[in-house]
Amino acid sequence: MDKLTVTAASRVTAADLATARLGSRFGRMDLFSQLALLAVESLGINFDSLARDRVAICLAAATSSLATDVEFWKGRDAAGGLSPTLFTYTLPSAAIGELAIRHRLTGPNLCLVGGDALLLAEAADLIRRGEADACVCVSGDVVSAALAELIRVPATAGASALFLQRGGEGPHVLRENDRDIASWCAVISGAKNLG
Repeated sequence: MDKLTVTAASRVTAADLATARLGSRFGRMDLFSQLALLAVESLGINFDSLARDRVAICLAAATSSLATDVEFWKGRDAAGGLSPTLFTYTLPSAAIGELAIRHRLTGPNLCLVGGDALLLAEAADLIRRGEADACVCVSGDVVSAALAELIRVPATAGASALFLQRGGEGPHVLRENDRDIASWCAVISGAKNLG
């Protein structure tokens, strides 16, 4: 079995967006796409050194696009009606498109709706089957205040990302039962803080 290595991991929240400067498209994106993009930027991966058609994107959207859907639907009573710009982000996979555009990644992609329990296994499978050499994995959850009121859960906004690739040794080798992206972010961040 090929060894796969987590070479970078990051975690961002809505508070991190205040200082983010990621181009003209960034401001018009929905919150989930902004967080996903910022989490991937925080990885510090040099995509210029990689075959972009061999880099996959796997994304898990815990609450799908519900926060954006609620905002879009609220626009039905606003002057001018529903927003065509916001409509673009009413698909949970919209963040994949934004990541692919920004980094010119043309490898396979996969969007899972719900938790990220299968995300790393799916990413690893893409690499082991030879469909990709590496994978950008992103897991996020956005529950806006309006959505929180509707579904009666606390508001939250955050995203985690990691970069998985073939080969490597050491403490960051992906094991068969590794499933938790949040734990990998803590492990990688702890290693950076120690070194």
